[in-house]
Amino acid sequence: MGKTVDLKRLAEAEFPEKVAALRMLFGFTQEELARSLGVNEKTIRRWESEDVEPHAQNKQAVQALMTIAEALGDLFEPDVIKVWVDRENPALNGERPRDFVKKPGGIFIVANLLGTVGR
Repeated sequence: MGKTVDLKRLAEAEFPEKVAALRMLFGFTQEELARSLGVNEKTIRRWESEDVEPHAQNKQAVQALMTIAEALGDLFEPDVIKVWVDRENPALNGERPRDFVKKPGGIFIVANLLGTVGR
């Protein structure tokens, strides 16, 4: 299934590495992550290459993705996380989490939902 993400190491990673690893974990392209955060693809590239520091609101959204990753990491192995992200979920009105987080505020809704599960 390709490269896996070390969630323990990810928690300590610098912001650029964290963004790239979260994209890989959730199976997002730079364009998909950009849409989820309401920024353009160039901004994601610049974050990942350390060219620019994100605004506080965008850092919060990336931290919410990190919260999702950590909660899922408590429940599943990294390869299973990708399966969970791509499956329709009844708690999200039957939508796939990877699609739901692309909606405005969706990242925070999923983070809050998972934050209540055994954390």
